[in-house]
Amino acid sequence: MLNAASTTATVRLRRWLKPAIIVVAILVAATLLWSFVVVRGPRVDVVKPEIGPIKQTLVFSARVSSIARIDMASTVTARVERVMVREGDRVKAGQLLVQLDDDEFNAQLSQASASLATSQARLRSQNEVAAPVSSQAQQQAQTNLDFARQELTRNRTLMEKGFISEARLKEFERAVAVAQSAFEQSRSQAASNSKTGAETLAASTRIKESDAALALARARLAQTRIVAPADGRVVFRGVELGDVVQPGRRLLSVAADGETRLIAQIDEKNLSLLREGQKAAALTDAFPEKPFAAELTYLSPAVDATRGTVEARLRIAEPPAFLRDDMTVSVEVISSQKDRAMTLPASTLREADGKTFVLTLVNGRATATPVRAGIRSPLRVEIVEGLAADATVIVDSTIVDGQRVRERPASTRKASTFEAPMPGR
Repeated sequence: MLNAASTTATVRLRRWLKPAIIVVAILVAATLLWSFVVVRGPRVDVVKPEIGPIKQTLVFSARVSSIARIDMASTVTARVERVMVREGDRVKAGQLLVQLDDDEFNAQLSQASASLATSQARLRSQNEVAAPVSSQAQQQAQTNLDFARQELTRNRTLMEKGFISEARLKEFERAVAVAQSAFEQSRSQAASNSKTGAETLAASTRIKESDAALALARARLAQTRIVAPADGRVVFRGVELGDVVQPGRRLLSVAADGETRLIAQIDEKNLSLLREGQKAAALTDAFPEKPFAAELTYLSPAVDATRGTVEARLRIAEPPAFLRDDMTVSVEVISSQKDRAMTLPASTLREADGKTFVLTLVNGRATATPVRAGIRSPLRVEIVEGLAADATVIVDSTIVDGQRVRERPASTRKASTFEAPMPGR
């Protein structure tokens, strides 16, 4: 019995001993592997600085705008008789675009013209008839006055000699007074009818009033013809035949020929990247295969406080035919570029506590190396100083300063954006 129990215990011990040995071996191996990894560190992707071209660009949206958009409205109330153009039509300066009903204005013009003719006739009558007649009347009154005075003098002598009575002399004195009054009246009338007199001035003033009324009638008649103010293209039509238009209502809009511009609102944080004279490339969503050139010509001196943006204008020297007013355009401005620069993938650049640095692999450890960055593009960044040309730079963003690491073999390195070719290469 004792031997049987001993044999059973031995079998059970052997059954559990083998798995236990395997578990211990696995734990020992895991411990050794963990120690190896901790001591040597994880494998990391690394890059070397490259020498080549780099450029920094700023991309933003803009809209197409002609140098001037002219809105045309009626200044009179009238019915539309003819509309000569449609949206998209090209027009020449002075070309008739809309004709309004002008019957009433033609009648007003005829009335003003007749009034002017009447005023001119009155002035001619004043100069040719009234003035000579009044002058002759003055001369006749002067003659009558002289005769009355002579008679008074003669009869005064006769009275002194006793030939006539004093009552008779009074009659001659009254005759002189009447002649004197008639002379004063004729002289005033002649003065009034002279070239500088009140009647002549009044007639001249009536001519000026009639002439002004005629000019007003002509101007109002001209307002029934809405013509193109400049060469350009019709971009809006809001009137149809038979409409009764009111003053101030916009009927047409014409985009005047001239410089074609792009208008953009740029975030104020990008102001340091922009300056007048910079070249740009632009393209539209509708024609992405047809880029065209532009030039930054204006930066607003003020910032829009509500949006935090600055208005920028770009000139298109040779606008493509497919451009339309208010079309949205994507613009890329080259703010700076170099043909030869030391660059790294943009993902390797780190910033902390106001300092810029990269992690370099030195003696198996990640080491923070302060650098000064220059031109930045979406994929690359220029290193101006602080980094040796043969430095090994760590790409992995999870690695921290002082950590032990190992370089990953190139054959097992994962493809990533940092390996993309440099712009212009």
